[in-house]
Amino acid sequence: MQSNGKPCHNCRRRRLRCDRSWPTCHKCAASGQECLGYGKIFTWTQGIDGNGVIQSSQADRRANASATSSTSTTPNPPHGFVAFQPPTLAPVQQSPKHNGQSPVQTQIQKFLPSRPLPVDRTPPLTPKPTPTSRPMTGTSMALTDPLFQDLDRDSRYYLSHFADRVCQDLVARDQPNNNPFRELLPLTKQHPVLLQILIATSALHWSNIFRPVTDIPSELTDPGGYLAQLRSTDLVSRKALIDALTAKQRAMGHLREVLDTLDPAGNEVVLASLHFFIKFDLMDLEESGNGGWRTHLEGASSIMALLSKDPMSASSSRMLRDTVIADCFIYHILGSTISGGSLATRIARYALEILPIMKRVEVITYLSCPPEILQIILQASQLSYNESVPATTDWNLPAAGEAFSLIDQLLEFDINAWAAALEALPNVADIESRVHIASAHRSAACLYIIQALPFIRSVRSVDANFLVEDILSHLAEMPEDDPYFKATSWPLLFAGAETRDPEKRTWILKRLMSIWSRFRWGYIFTAIEMLKATWHLQDASPQSENVNWLRDLKGLGFNMLVV
Repeated sequence: MQSNGKPCHNCRRRRLRCDRSWPTCHKCAASGQECLGYGKIFTWTQGIDGNGVIQSSQADRRANASATSSTSTTPNPPHGFVAFQPPTLAPVQQSPKHNGQSPVQTQIQKFLPSRPLPVDRTPPLTPKPTPTSRPMTGTSMALTDPLFQDLDRDSRYYLSHFADRVCQDLVARDQPNNNPFRELLPLTKQHPVLLQILIATSALHWSNIFRPVTDIPSELTDPGGYLAQLRSTDLVSRKALIDALTAKQRAMGHLREVLDTLDPAGNEVVLASLHFFIKFDLMDLEESGNGGWRTHLEGASSIMALLSKDPMSASSSRMLRDTVIADCFIYHILGSTISGGSLATRIARYALEILPIMKRVEVITYLSCPPEILQIILQASQLSYNESVPATTDWNLPAAGEAFSLIDQLLEFDINAWAAALEALPNVADIESRVHIASAHRSAACLYIIQALPFIRSVRSVDANFLVEDILSHLAEMPEDDPYFKATSWPLLFAGAETRDPEKRTWILKRLMSIWSRFRWGYIFTAIEMLKATWHLQDASPQSENVNWLRDLKGLGFNMLVV
């Protein structure tokens, strides 16, 4: 845990010995006080009246001028907050854990137990062109906008963290005025479901970032559970976790109300909200394959079906809408590879309509995988779902031909030509990294087809080791500070599950932990859990035997999403 060279402002003024823990003093937390931290104290220098007019305050200016000044290594705070001050911390009287779950989480698992998926009558997903609903820029707009003045301090802090930090993880490369997810913030005033799920996602992300250890022992069998246990014993992380679960529960209540009356005008807001319910599950350390993401994704597919029939409104934020649709489509495809092909059949009927959308936003989407490759993965998932014939019968020959046709399409796809077309677009950089990540996804897609349609091995021999080497050689060229580094977990999963080489396994595990150290999304530990289960299956079988680890993982009940 980091510590500071000076006591916090509270302990210094009260002349007490400070434990100097970062970012806030635990002694203040234990006494129920709000720790003022260690850096410069930021106070409001301006007020906003009921008409949205900024009013200066001499008292505030005097307080700001006399504030304590000291050196701090923490990030710059949002305007209007104490420097890197976490949400107000009160002593927690009870642990959020109860039989492995928090009371709030227990309620969350009852999401829509018997309700059909409806449509909402709220206004469309369109930021109104008012002076106060301006787009977010590189660092957040300080949330002094009158739109946010009715929110409590914690909510404003979490929305600021969403704009400043969470949004960076949601796109391939975060650039000023070019991240459509920041356009969601002005919409939260009109749509409580969107407000609460954004707060929940941001609070959970903050809880994951603040962890009381710097290293995770490599011999742990369940590193995600280990971190979750540590988080539950730390006051600051636990407070943020409780805030996240509480906001998610509120969001579910609002979602039920919205889904009771569906209207094409509000479908975009519902889709964006469901999209962040999925992201919440991807971020959660304790999701543990309970399938909540799948419920939300099935709801999103119903909304996407309605959207696909509506003409694009000229007033809508096309980039925001398209990016949300593209992400949901990616979740369907990658989810179908592990969880089952039924997700593929659910979304495949809209693939021809969604592919042009994917092409429009392929520069922005976080995965940086060519839509053409994703389309082939979708076709393979469909084929695997439709084919359940034993491998010894002649009925497999047509399906094997289709499977090899898909592999041939993957190998013939010209990634260099694809990258050259992207490079011709404005503001596109990192072409070399895009080539590496696309190549790794292509080889991983071939490995998936071999596992999903294992009868093709009886028709033609396949060198899976060559595909593993190709994935690892491309990913080795991507340093940890590469913005596309976060999109490498799916190829790492398939390469790791296929190899029996102990050195390659160790390298892949270290690589996944490096992704966690930079991006702090819980699905990384989902990938690690599946890899260790796969290696157990492989090591228990003869070296010469081709283990169908994908089928066995499904047989073990793995119902997880890795992106």
